[in-house]
This record gives sequence, structure tokens and C-alpha cells, in this order.
Amino acid sequence: MKRLSIFGIIIVAVIAGLAFFAPQADKKETAAEAKPIVLVSTFSLYEAARAVAGDALDVRSIVPLGSDAHMFSPNPAQVAEISGAGLFVYNGAGFEIWAEALQNTIPSSTKIVDMSQYVALQKNEEEHHDEHAHKEHEHDVHEHEEHDHHGAYDPHYWLDIDNMIKMSQTLDAEFSKLVPAKAEQFHKNAFAYIAELQKLKTEYATGLAECKNRTLISNHDAFGYLTHANKLENISVIGLSSDEQPSAQTVARVVEVVKEHGMKTIFFEELINDNVAQTIAKESGAKAVPLQPLENISEDELKSQETYLSIMRQNLHKLRDAMECR
Repeated sequence: MKRLSIFGIIIVAVIAGLAFFAPQADKKETAAEAKPIVLVSTFSLYEAARAVAGDALDVRSIVPLGSDAHMFSPNPAQVAEISGAGLFVYNGAGFEIWAEALQNTIPSSTKIVDMSQYVALQKNEEEHHDEHAHKEHEHDVHEHEEHDHHGAYDPHYWLDIDNMIKMSQTLDAEFSKLVPAKAEQFHKNAFAYIAELQKLKTEYATGLAECKNRTLISNHDAFGYLTHANKLENISVIGLSSDEQPSAQTVARVVEVVKEHGMKTIFFEELINDNVAQTIAKESGAKAVPLQPLENISEDELKSQETYLSIMRQNLHKLRDAMECR
């Protein structure tokens, strides 16, 4: 009986030991299998990053869904999240002032990429409507020799599909450096996504080739790249800052332009205040229609599994209707 008791104690000790050490092994396996974290700012970066990364990386957006990306500023917990990532990619070109300020606080273990350094930018034509109510944008496209001047360029560059292609190529290269063993997977994913973007570009070129009206009027100057890429004229009531308030004189001038050209649609940017567009629509007899600049998406759009590609196609449909395209 004494021997049986001792044997029983030994068995219990062995089982307890196994129970104690097993979770430790599981934790090591989980840590080894954890995917590198990639954090991005704008929705367009999030879309391109997810498409190129596939299931090889943990891609996250630092800007909350449904918020105005222009007005976002990270809290301490979000700064800590960026500091723990393997790669942080932000839009640049003056879009995220907060990201510029983080450069000296993020540890060297987190690589930071300013995506605006890898795309074709347009000059910021901000000295507009109070002096020139109906000024056509000079669309000087520049690569980055002069990009030291923050605010000198329009930061909404992802609305030019060629720039989305460049963004995808850049992410492919950066991901391949981050996880060299997955480089071939990243190359294949990027190739497939770029093919979809090329198809979208063709749809825009065909869909906007013959239109009765080729002017886009919006409350916020977020669509310059889209109009330039498709040979449209762009008139915005306020500038690049979404919280700017136009003067009554500016609004009156735009109303005159709408009436003069017999325009039927005023576009306003989703996720920001549409009061200006609604006022112009009411005074001119036009209708106010939302157009998605893809800086961010809403919770509803996420639940509906909307993507850059699907939303850009919705934008195309609205443009064709507003401009009476054949």
C-alpha cells in the first residue's frame, strides 16, 4: 500500500509537471508563428497593403474607421502600437502632420516609409477661389526632387490609379525586405492586384471618354488627381483642409458657375460636413451627391466589404451620371 501511495504521488507530480510546462511550449510556438505587424494610415494604403501582403503579414490601419483622416491624431496607446510594428507606412505630402512628428520618437526597430516619396505628385493649387472662382488647375506632376516643402503638394494622390500601382510596387519591395522568405508570394500578389488596377484604369478612360459636361464641382479639394488623370476640370469650394470655411462671396461665385453651365450635380466628400455643398445645391437647383475620396471608409462600407476597387467603380458611376457621359 505504501508503494502504491508513493507511485500515485509520482504520477500526480508528473501530470502536474506536464500541465505546467505544456503552456510554455504553446507560447513559444505562438510567438514563433506570429506575423510581422504592418501599420498604415490612409485607407488606400490599407487596401494596397492587404492585397500585396495576403496572409503573410498582419496589416492594420491606425486611423479609426468612419473618422475624418485629416483630423486624426494618435493617442499614446496608438503611438505605442506603431512603435511595436515592424513597418509603419504613412501617406505623406503633408497629409499626416502627426506622422512627421513621430519620426524622432519611434524606435529604430520600426521602419518608417513615407509613401509620397514614391509616387507622382501634383502641386497644391490652394491659392484659389477667393481670387479665382473658376480657375482650372495647373496639373504639374512632379517626382520628388523638391519634396522638402510640406504642404506644397496635394496629398490625395491615390485617386490617380497610376499612383496606386506605384504604391503597390513600393509595398511589394518593402514587404520583401521585411520578410525575405515570403518575397515570391508578395510579388505574385502585387502582380495580380496591379492587373486589377490596370483594368479599373481602362474602365475610367472608356467611361469618361465622351461626356456632355467635363467639370467636377466639390465642396473639398480632394479630387484633383482623379480629374487630372481623366482630363476633367476640377472646381472646389474650399481647399485641401477639410475644416476650412468658405466666404459667402466664394459660395455665391460657385453658384453662378453652376447656373451658368447648367450643371446638375455638386459633389461632397463623404465623412466630412456637407453643409457647403447642400447650400450651393439649394441655391443653384442642382443636387448634392456624395463622392468617396478613399481617405477612409465607414463602418457600413466595411461591413459591406467595400474595397478601393469597388468604391472607385461607384465613383465612376456617379461621375458618368453627373457629367452625362455616353
